[in-house]
Amino acid sequence: MAVGQTAMDFPPANPPLPAEYYRRHAARVRSLANEATTTAVKEHLREVALEYERLAERVDSGTPRAEL
Repeated sequence: MAVGQTAMDFPPANPPLPAEYYRRHAARVRSLANEATTTAVKEHLREVALEYERLAERVDSGTPRAEL
């Protein structure tokens, strides 16, 4: 590392948690989306769920963040 840089300046390339963790959260967020009463909230929660699924896929494939 260069002078003045810390490990916090360079986050890990892959998510540090198992794929199942992200899939559980995606399922929970999808459930919340189904219960939401406004279209904007439903849409936002579905986007969040998709991002969790992408994280799970990235963990499964070992793809570093920079390559996505």
